[in-house]
Amino acid sequence: MGTLKFSLKMLKKEYKKSLIYILTLCLTIAVTFLFFNIIDNTYLMEKTTMSQQMVMDIPFSTTLSFIIIIFCAFMIIFANNFYISRKTKEIAIMTMSGSGFIDTTMYLFYQNFVMTLIAFPLGIFIGALISMFVNQCIYHYLALTIYFFYLPMNAIFDTLICICAIIGAQLVYASGFVYRKDIQYMLSQEQRTEVKDNRIIQLPTFLYWFIYLFGLIILLTSPYSSTSALFPCCIGVLGIGGMLKYCLPNWLKKWKDKRYLTHPLKLISLSNLLYSLQHSILLIGIYGVSTSVMIAIMISQQDNPREMITAIVGYIVVMLLLLASILYKYSMEAMTRKMFYYNLYKLGYSYHQLLDIIKQEVSYYYSVLVGLPFLYIIVALIQAFIHQGITLEFMITVILAQILSAFLAAIVTYISYRNSVLKVLKEGVRYE
Repeated sequence: MGTLKFSLKMLKKEYKKSLIYILTLCLTIAVTFLFFNIIDNTYLMEKTTMSQQMVMDIPFSTTLSFIIIIFCAFMIIFANNFYISRKTKEIAIMTMSGSGFIDTTMYLFYQNFVMTLIAFPLGIFIGALISMFVNQCIYHYLALTIYFFYLPMNAIFDTLICICAIIGAQLVYASGFVYRKDIQYMLSQEQRTEVKDNRIIQLPTFLYWFIYLFGLIILLTSPYSSTSALFPCCIGVLGIGGMLKYCLPNWLKKWKDKRYLTHPLKLISLSNLLYSLQHSILLIGIYGVSTSVMIAIMISQQDNPREMITAIVGYIVVMLLLLASILYKYSMEAMTRKMFYYNLYKLGYSYHQLLDIIKQEVSYYYSVLVGLPFLYIIVALIQAFIHQGITLEFMITVILAQILSAFLAAIVTYISYRNSVLKVLKEGVRYE
C-alpha cells in the first residue's frame, strides 16, 4: 500500500509530465476506437455484400484498419517507454532507499494504470464523436441513410481488450527496464547527450546518402503501379535513418565548427538540433515511410469509396499521431533542459536571445522532418498524376496537408518548449 500511495503522490507532483502522457493516450485510444468502429460496423458490412466487387474489397479495408490499430498500440508503448526513461532518477532513489525489484516495478505500473484509467473514458468519448462524423462520410459515399448516433458496441469492448493487452506489455517492459538497468545508469541517463556508435561494421557515411538517392532512382525508373512507391520508400527510410544517425551529425558538427563556432545563437541551436535528431531517428523514419505508404494506398483506392475514406482517415490519423508523438517527446525533453537555459540566462543571454535559439532549433528540426521524405512523396504524387490520373486538387491537398500539419506541430512545439523551459527564468530553479 505504501508503494501505491507514493506512486500517486509522485504522479500528482509531476502533473505536467503526467498530463502530456494522458493527452497522448487519449488521442491514441480515440483513434483505436475509430478504426474498431469501422471494422465492427454491421451496416457497412451489409452494404458491401450487395456488390460482388465490394465484397472483394472488404479484407483490404479491414486489414488496413487493423494495421492502423497495431500502429496505435505501438505509439502507446513508445510513449510509455519514453515516459519511463524520464523517470530514471526516481527509480534510482527508490533502489538506493531499499525498494526491491517488485516494489519499483509496481511503482511504475500503478502510475501507468491510473493514467490509463483517466485516459480511457476520455479517449472513448473523443473517438465516439469522431466516429459519428466519419461514419456519415462513408454512408454518404455508399448512399446509405443510417442513424447519426449509431456506434457498434463491440468497438468499445475491442478497444478495452486492446488497451488491457497494452497494459500487460507495459508491465513486462517496466519490469525488464528495472531489472536491466543499474543505479549508475539511472542517475546518468537524463544527462546523456551523446549517442554511442554501437555498429559492429562501421559503414562509410556517404553510403547512406547513396542509399537515399538509390531509392529515389528506383522510384523514378521502375514501371509505374499504384504500389510501386512502397519498396523505394522503404529503401529511402534506411538511408534516412543512417543519415540522421551518422551523416547529418558529422556534417552539422563540421559546419557548426567552421562557420558558427563564435556565433552566440546558432552554435547552441545546432547543438540542440543534433541531440534532438539523433534521438528521433525511429519516429522520423516511421513518419517518412507511413505517410508515403498511406498516400500510395489513397491513390490505389480512388474507385472504392469505403476503402478510399478509410485510407484518407488513416493517412490523417497516422500523420497526426506521429506529430503528436514528436510533440510529446519534445515536451518531455524540454523539461530536462531547464537548468541548461537557466545557466545561459545567468551567463548573459537575454530572454529574446533564448527564444531565438528555441525558434531556430524547432524550425530546423521540422524542416528535416518534412524535407527528407518530401522528395519521395512529391515524386510518387507526380507519377500518380501522370499515369493514374489523380486530380491536381488531390495532389495539392496532400502536399498542403503534409506541410501545414508539420507547420502547426512546429508552432505547438515551440509554444510548449518555450513555456516549459523559459518559465524557469522567471521563477528560478527548483531543486525537487
